[in-house]
Amino acid sequence: MMLSARNRLLLAIRHSAILRGENQRLVSPSGRANEWLIDMRRVFMDARMLDAAAELFWTMFADKGPFQVGGMEVASIPLVSAILMKSLARGAPVNGFIIRKERKTYGAGGLIEGVLNDLPIVIVDDVVNSASSLEKVRVVLEALGRGFESVFVLVDYKSERGMAWRDRHSIEVAAPFTLKDFDLKLKPAHRQGPRTPNLEEIWSFAPPDPNFFHRVPKSFPATDDERVYFGSDCGLFYALDARDGSVAWSFQVHSQGHKNIWSSPTVHEGRVYFGAYDGNVYCLDCKTGEEVWRFGGADWVGSSPALAPELGLLFIGLEFAVEGRRGSIVALDLQTGEKVWEHLTKRYTHASPAYSPARQLVACGSNDDEMFLFDAKTGTRLWRFQTRGQSGKGSIRHAPAFDETRGQLVTGCADGVIYVIDLETGKEVWSVQTEGTIYTVPLVVGDLAFVGSTDKHLYILNLKEQRLHNKVHIGSKIYGPPRLLNGRVHFGACDGRLYEMSIQGNEITGYTQFPDAITNAPCYSEALDLLFISTYVNQTFALKPLPSAPQTKASEFAA
Repeated sequence: MMLSARNRLLLAIRHSAILRGENQRLVSPSGRANEWLIDMRRVFMDARMLDAAAELFWTMFADKGPFQVGGMEVASIPLVSAILMKSLARGAPVNGFIIRKERKTYGAGGLIEGVLNDLPIVIVDDVVNSASSLEKVRVVLEALGRGFESVFVLVDYKSERGMAWRDRHSIEVAAPFTLKDFDLKLKPAHRQGPRTPNLEEIWSFAPPDPNFFHRVPKSFPATDDERVYFGSDCGLFYALDARDGSVAWSFQVHSQGHKNIWSSPTVHEGRVYFGAYDGNVYCLDCKTGEEVWRFGGADWVGSSPALAPELGLLFIGLEFAVEGRRGSIVALDLQTGEKVWEHLTKRYTHASPAYSPARQLVACGSNDDEMFLFDAKTGTRLWRFQTRGQSGKGSIRHAPAFDETRGQLVTGCADGVIYVIDLETGKEVWSVQTEGTIYTVPLVVGDLAFVGSTDKHLYILNLKEQRLHNKVHIGSKIYGPPRLLNGRVHFGACDGRLYEMSIQGNEITGYTQFPDAITNAPCYSEALDLLFISTYVNQTFALKPLPSAPQTKASEFAA
């Protein structure tokens, strides 16, 4: 007797796809041990079972056409392919596409493989649990002005989060199987209430011609409660109306290049300051966008300025094309842009300086594998700290953070080490070794320091007790510096999520999904109650905070 496609798949999933923790070590995305998991790829690699899955799809969707099908890599790729081939055999070929988890950094820089047409969209996947992958699909399509109402999966977990997601977006999920068909149940930790987005989009703005190749921190937005300021890959510096996102003015840097403006602006008393890869440091009038002054003493400026208004100084890193004199840390007069003091470095100084008003000190790292501390007023070098990296692998690429309470400096490094340095002596007090490169600017809140790593973890250091307080697995590289905004810690990741965490460093309290990687730091206007964030392709969003979701243990977030 010939078994139906459903029964064939049922037996195949039971025999091949369900893995048990009692037989082998199964690890969840958060690093916890799993009792079981369903690995549909083992079924999809059997041509007969993949064909049966496609047959099941057409059994359930044959009368719902015309439409096109798509899904998120990697699990949906074989299923979408099989559905397309089955449609050809049926004599009615359909269009298909795949959405990438992260945008291509080469070629056309696309988020979608294939071409969308105007027909309705059916999204397919192997299983649905929390619907986090489907949310990424929804956000990417929404950015293109598209949406979908139907999803096909083989196994529907019917978790609380997944059910809440489909209810919130009015999306119907069709599935031939649920966990009951395999005598499986979700643990209470997996059945807990929905993690709803904690931010609501008010407006967004996308500059032209973004640079897809460099998925790194770029120009963070800054606000004066009236406008939002940021630089772009295309060489335009923007001032947007903070309430509606309309362009108040834009300023073209004097010489366009491959990177253009990665420097993050600083706003003070009606002026905005930033550097650009045309080698200039700019001061513009906030109301008109007119140039007040320009310092042209470098070949490139990727560093971001730090201001000392009480001293009338601006500090920034410079980069040069001269061998053996590749960089410097410079102090400029805030009113005129004239150079007050400068310290030369052998390699590039892409890192940004940090300023301590209480101590009138400036700290800045460089590609010399060193951190420097200066007297802010005179430029006298007080000490230099050598990282443990060798041959440029110990470079410091972004700003450090002052721990004023203990008189220490916290900095990440390309060698993966988070260093805590004594301000008085320049000696290492203690450190934490990560497994990736540190691009993020540390955030010091009370006794805790929050530092993201490219090893896909957020590290939380207890500075008082000199120990690692928490290590939170996010499941995606973290380039975006954490910021304390509206009483919560916010940080972005390459999965396109902006996460919200309690200041105790123990609970993820919410997240919001964006179409592209979040490598930049957000800023917040208390007067407008709006949060501003830019993706690495310069698309800038204004968001309204929503009531926080129920607190969730950070260690369980990536599950």
